[in-house]
Amino acid sequence: MNKNYFDVHADDYALSECSDNDILTLCKNEKLNSISILPNMQIFDQSVKKFLEEKKGFYQEVKTCIHLNLLEGKSVLPFGELPDLADYEGYFKITFTQLVLWNYTPYIRQKIKEQLTKEITAQINKCINAKIVNPEALRITSSHHVHMIPLVQEALEDSITQNNFKVEYIRNTHDPLWFYLFSSAGLKHFSFRNFFKCHMLNIYSRKFTHVILRNRLKDSYVLGIYLEGKMDESISEYISDFEDFAADENKICEILFHPGLMYQTELTKEFKKIRFNNFHLSSQRKVEFNTCNRL
Repeated sequence: MNKNYFDVHADDYALSECSDNDILTLCKNEKLNSISILPNMQIFDQSVKKFLEEKKGFYQEVKTCIHLNLLEGKSVLPFGELPDLADYEGYFKITFTQLVLWNYTPYIRQKIKEQLTKEITAQINKCINAKIVNPEALRITSSHHVHMIPLVQEALEDSITQNNFKVEYIRNTHDPLWFYLFSSAGLKHFSFRNFFKCHMLNIYSRKFTHVILRNRLKDSYVLGIYLEGKMDESISEYISDFEDFAADENKICEILFHPGLMYQTELTKEFKKIRFNNFHLSSQRKVEFNTCNRL
């Protein structure tokens, strides 16, 4: 595997203690070289402290990304500053679909973008102040890939510009569908939801490529959108092709895992959305852990 072109990456660090332990195990086993950290969950401070202690024993560098979270948990800013995004207790009340619809709603679009910009800035600053990311080379992803929606993408760009953030990498969530559609593994794991999500994000990625170029960043492909929640041993069918494809296009390829298993007892009040909880608790996360650990 050519590490010039690959990041073996885990999303959702700082989700729960058990989930964090799985991700840290993979870091210690030299299976991951990149992770994304949720800035706004209750366990954030504890998770940061644990990572900074454990990384002293890592045998290779593990890059840390800010995993912007605008759909789940509490906002970093007080709810009064985000009246359209958070409820009176400060918990996010919006959905991916709402953000898509607001993107095409002129009379409210600017107001929403301003709120998003403020919260994105607060989440980035929280990670910088916690010293969990390199402020001279910020790396940015987002939960459920919301930064790919043009409205959120523009808010992110505004945040970077207004605060002169120094960014090294922003995930361009592009997972080429043609890798899967004519393979036995692709058919085996077909899911209409993942197919539709992958197709929509690929459409958004065309515009997002301009963001990458404007900021002089390296573009990327992501293996793990079509197969989200289904990253089993069959991914070996694709890895070498992704490596060749990345090298030909001079792009980074992320192999994206969600390998941290959360337990029912860890569901605190901030976990309000049943579909998200089902994904956090899914036994497929352990499958993804095992797949990553065998790489």
